[in-house]
Amino acid sequence: MSLKKLSSFLLVLTMFVLLVTGCARSAPAQPPVQPPAENGPAPDVAATLVEGRCARCHALDLVYRERDAQLWPGIVTRMVSLSPGLLTDDEYSLVVEYLQENYGK
Repeated sequence: MSLKKLSSFLLVLTMFVLLVTGCARSAPAQPPVQPPAENGPAPDVAATLVEGRCARCHALDLVYRERDAQLWPGIVTRMVSLSPGLLTDDEYSLVVEYLQENYGK
């Protein structure tokens, strides 16, 4: 492999590692969002959570793709595992329910 190709490869690899580790850092402490008093998700609260927290690492068009509703809990769990502290348990429930109802098949 030529020196130029090796340098290019190492540059791309370094950028990839920085991108991945940058999104996996723990989220700064945030005050928890209060769940709604009545049953069911509060779309405005859940939408605000998704737009504020998920958009840190993702474009919203990626987040708002319609998926099988049963996949959303696993997707959100995976994102929280990559960014500890991203959502509280109550926020997690709001976000999953919101995504299932609005972007689930």
